Amino acid sequence: MTTFEADDVTLEEVEEYVWEISREGGMNTPARVLASEELLDAIADDDTLSQIRNVTHLPGVVEHALCMPDGHQGYGFPVGGVAAIDAEDGCISPGGVGFDINCLSGSTDVLLEFGRRRAIRSFSSAVEAERALVQTDADETPSNVGLFTETSNRTVHEVTTDTGDSVEATADHPFLTPDGMVELDELDAGDVVYQRQFEGLPDEEPPEFVVLDESDFADEDPQLVRVLKERDLLPLYSTDDAFAHLLKLVGFHTGDGSFSGTQSWFYADPEDCEAIREDIEAIGFTPSRVYEREREHSVGGNEFETTEYSVRSTSNAFKQLLIRLGAPDGQKTLSDFTTPDYLDRLADWQVALYLSAFFGAEMSAPATVSAKNFFAPSVSHNRNVEVGDAGETFLREIMGHLNDLGVRTNALETVERGENAAGETVRYRFGVSSEASNLTRFFSTIGYRYNRGKRRKAALATAYLKRKKRHIDERARVASEAKAMADGGASLSEVKASFDANDRFIERSVYDGRDGRPRPAADFPDYDAFVERVETRGVAVGAVVESVTELGEKSVYDIGVAHDEHNFVANGFVVSNCGVRMIKTNLTYDDINGREEELVEALFDAVPTGLGGGGVIDGDADTMAGVLSRGMDWAREAGYATAADLEHCEDEGYRPDAEPAKVSQKAKDRGRNQLGSLGSGNHFLEVQRVTDIYREDVADAFGLEADQLVVLIHCGSRGLGHQVCSDYLRRIEEEYEGFLSDLPDDNLAAAPAGSELAEDYYGAMCAAINFAWVNRQLITHQVRETFADVFETPWEDLGMELLYDVAHNIAKKEVHEVAGEDRECYVHRKGATRAFPAGHPEVPAAYRDVGQPVIIPGSMGAGSYVLRGGEESMARTFGSTAHGAGRLMSRTQAKREYRGEQVQADLEAHEHVYVKAQSGATIAEEAPGVYKDVDEVVRVSDELGIGDKVARTYPVVNIKG
Repeated sequence: MTTFEADDVTLEEVEEYVWEISREGGMNTPARVLASEELLDAIADDDTLSQIRNVTHLPGVVEHALCMPDGHQGYGFPVGGVAAIDAEDGCISPGGVGFDINCLSGSTDVLLEFGRRRAIRSFSSAVEAERALVQTDADETPSNVGLFTETSNRTVHEVTTDTGDSVEATADHPFLTPDGMVELDELDAGDVVYQRQFEGLPDEEPPEFVVLDESDFADEDPQLVRVLKERDLLPLYSTDDAFAHLLKLVGFHTGDGSFSGTQSWFYADPEDCEAIREDIEAIGFTPSRVYEREREHSVGGNEFETTEYSVRSTSNAFKQLLIRLGAPDGQKTLSDFTTPDYLDRLADWQVALYLSAFFGAEMSAPATVSAKNFFAPSVSHNRNVEVGDAGETFLREIMGHLNDLGVRTNALETVERGENAAGETVRYRFGVSSEASNLTRFFSTIGYRYNRGKRRKAALATAYLKRKKRHIDERARVASEAKAMADGGASLSEVKASFDANDRFIERSVYDGRDGRPRPAADFPDYDAFVERVETRGVAVGAVVESVTELGEKSVYDIGVAHDEHNFVANGFVVSNCGVRMIKTNLTYDDINGREEELVEALFDAVPTGLGGGGVIDGDADTMAGVLSRGMDWAREAGYATAADLEHCEDEGYRPDAEPAKVSQKAKDRGRNQLGSLGSGNHFLEVQRVTDIYREDVADAFGLEADQLVVLIHCGSRGLGHQVCSDYLRRIEEEYEGFLSDLPDDNLAAAPAGSELAEDYYGAMCAAINFAWVNRQLITHQVRETFADVFETPWEDLGMELLYDVAHNIAKKEVHEVAGEDRECYVHRKGATRAFPAGHPEVPAAYRDVGQPVIIPGSMGAGSYVLRGGEESMARTFGSTAHGAGRLMSRTQAKREYRGEQVQADLEAHEHVYVKAQSGATIAEEAPGVYKDVDEVVRVSDELGIGDKVARTYPVVNIKG
């Protein structure tokens, strides 16, 4: 049997183009991928396979979860995913229909791997290459960033806490609190949110140079060099991620490591040993397990026992790599090592990696010298006197690097002399200046690595120092204003009445004068009292919200991380990371040849595109109620649709289960000014010509012939549908936490079938579907009117009839045969198309003898297809097939690889396709090269009998959303 391996997913080919992921673990059914090997190679490039496997964990999934030939990574469900879930004993999942993105202002700093921070707006140029830090219950972990979004004209609010930190976000952006993720508009003054006090250093690009190459290992066995080259460690560049991992390992090993033979040992607490293991693995070597042993010590005549934990690597190649990067070999007190020379050439964040790892091993932890003040964290360092100068140089270089990073140090001291087995020793020591702002700078930008205990103390100390600074700043303000009032003639009683402050403090401010800043008030909590009451989660510290202030509209941004926690750190705050229709005409290509630009400009003016608001009509309360409850019936009564339009829509453009009352006001507000608009992303309006006919009888029934012009409209329910999904995901997460605990991905969040919440969501989703049908119908109205103007002929005389309208993102109650019995299921089609065969009662009467029309949009340079529901679709895919070509690369990657203006020019010059969009970036995101081969997607669908080829169309003019 043929197998296909993709990371941790194994697929077996059960028949041609059908690949199965066997049931195991928590899977309720197998998963199947319908693809040729060519398509499977593309599908395996992202998380599609693991996501379709995850879908099988949903309760009530029947037969198998399916990935269509155009599948690619989505949120929870893959795009192109189909799952039938028992409507009585299963569940319904908003993630199987669509997902909403929440946003932050562009200047927000995101904390990245290796102690770097970057403004979120800059992710547009580097999303696939980045790893953001995710907050977990115990600590933090880096996670790949798999999504970047930018949205214009969103209202943002500023959240400020008692530490003085703030962040700007949209009202629906979730923040981590002791009660879980809570959206901003539900936060009030006095609520607690979690903040990371470590902010990192700016993500500057390091100067590129070769740190090590083969010549540095000329005296070693060639096999050792091969080992390093196989792991891409030779040549080692300053810009390599491996070098960043090595900086940490070298820094820590210099403090708390040793070599023994070919072995490299690291000594740390168990959880920190695990972090060291991860970094050793990251550069391609295999670390040992964490070892534990009891050790006896005798210091100053006192004997005691400790438990020592360690991890090692047995690779001599790894050892030699560390040595050449500056880790001291042999007994450290007898060595003449100093800091590595290359530190002087690195970016600040790289230097901080080395320093922080060394400090994790060697620097004292944050501690108080009095109730409200801290000791200077210090480093002591021993050398035998014959190499004492090198020891002094080593610490002076460390101090110099700290000063370069904006952290002041105290003077270097020689604190004592002693003896070891090799002779006389000398001990040096320096400390980080204990001035509050200096300590805050040190703890928040450098701190300690491989030492969770010290990092947690540093986070608490930073949070306390920030609060103390704000408290003292306020007292200084009061003192200054009180003195100014008194100097202006106000009486002491008037001054006292003007401030909420201790009378004695006001008197001293007015009469005694003041040298320097005031001390904290007596009632300001001591550090120990603060630690006792503050809430923490790992190394995140609770902060009290002081204010939430609306700022107005801005462009906003968001990223998505792959980690199951789905959060990231923004300005220190822990936050949570359609359908298609075809209109026929009786025009031919000759009728439009030479008039393409005229038509594309007219359509662009008539149909609103892009992000944000703007539609064909204003959706007042009565309009929204009619649209949501009656769908295309409302459009017909309002004069925007004909009876024939309804007859050629899936479900006649109306879901009777719609319950507008279950749609939130926020969702309605987002949709009311978007009725009749394309939106953005991959949504488009395209005039096409029919280039190929594959089944004459079916094409004739559909009213298609060669060289005919048709219009394809691809868009959905705009912000309303996204908001419905987001609203119900949040409710499900709150009300069914236990139900969701066994699911492998939070984005699969589902409500149990039969529950009130499941029924509420289904009613709201059906209302959103009605909205989508009306949205496309209003665009159809604009297209008809535009054609009538351009060709100076009534649209009815141009034969502009609707071929068909079919939904792409939907969950519907349908009856399917399962294990020989009819069962009602929620059939989730996320980026998949219903494809019912000939004879099915839900196929419109005009097409029942040949099968339901299926419309498969392709890219701007590859054309689209009209299919009909195949005879095998009910048995194989619950009456479903692909919905498009499927993306090969993200929008961010597309914008890096393509220039919109060049794509636009090339399409016009070489393909005679005229494209217009709001921006060049929009065109670049949808360049032909970012999509899979639509011909191959359709071929597989046809071969499997789930969607039979009828006709092929090719673009003439295109408007991008």
